[in-house]
Amino acid sequence: MTALKEFRPGLWLTQAHLEDFDVRGAVIAGEKYAVVWDSLSHPRDMPPLLPLLSQKDWLLVYTHADWDHIWGTAGLPYHDKMIIGHAHCSARFRQEAPAELREKQHTQPGVWDEVRLVPPTKTFQNTLDLELGGLTLQLQHLPGHTLDCIVGFIPEWGILLAGDTVETPLPVINAESPIDRWIAALQRWENDTRVQHVIPAHGAIGGRELLRQNIVYLQNLRAGLPPAVPDDLDGFYRKTHAENLRYRLK
Repeated sequence: MTALKEFRPGLWLTQAHLEDFDVRGAVIAGEKYAVVWDSLSHPRDMPPLLPLLSQKDWLLVYTHADWDHIWGTAGLPYHDKMIIGHAHCSARFRQEAPAELREKQHTQPGVWDEVRLVPPTKTFQNTLDLELGGLTLQLQHLPGHTLDCIVGFIPEWGILLAGDTVETPLPVINAESPIDRWIAALQRWENDTRVQHVIPAHGAIGGRELLRQNIVYLQNLRAGLPPAVPDDLDGFYRKTHAENLRYRLK
C-alpha cells in the first residue's frame, strides 16, 4: 500500500515499498491544477491519491521512464489527462519500456498483469513551466542517471523535486550516464540559494547537502578515485556501488 504523507500544505509525498528499495513520488496542488509527480511502480500504488485528485483538474509528470516511476498510471483515471515527460522519455516508451514489462511479466507471472504503459502526451526538450494557480512547477531536463531525467523546482516553496538525479546513500549510474553534464547541473542547483529542500525519489529528504553528497561521489568516480560510502550499505546499494565502480574506474 502506498504511504501518503503531507510534507507541507499543497504537497503530499507518495511512497511505495518495493523488493529492493522504496520509491517516492508526489502530488502538488495549486489553486487551479494538481500534478501527480510519477505514478510509481504498479496501478495498485495509485488509489490513495484519488481523493486528492477529485478536488481539481490534474496532470501527470514522469521524471523518467524507469519502470518504478511509470507503471502505476493505469491506476489513475488518466484517459483525458495531459501526461508530460522529456522527449527521451517518450522514446523509451516505444521499445525499452515494453521490453522491460514483457520480461517482468514472464519472470513473475500474474504480478504485473494490471500494468498498462501510458506514454507522455506532451514532451519538452529543455525546460517547461507549469502554472498551477498561485504556484509554479518548473521542469528542467537534467540528464544523469538516465538521459531522460528531469527535475521539478517549486520556487514559491524552495523545493526541488529531484527524481533519480539525486539519491542517497549514492546515485545510480548507467553506462550512458553523461557524468560531466550531471555534475555541472547538480552544481548549478547547489549554488541556487532558493533551494531549501531537496526531495529525491529514493533515499533521505534533505537540503542542498544532498546535492553536494552526490556531486562528490560522481567527481571521485570521474577522477578514478573510489568514493567513500557508508559501512552499512544494504544489498541493493552494495551491488549498485560495485557497478558504478565498474562503469567509471578504468
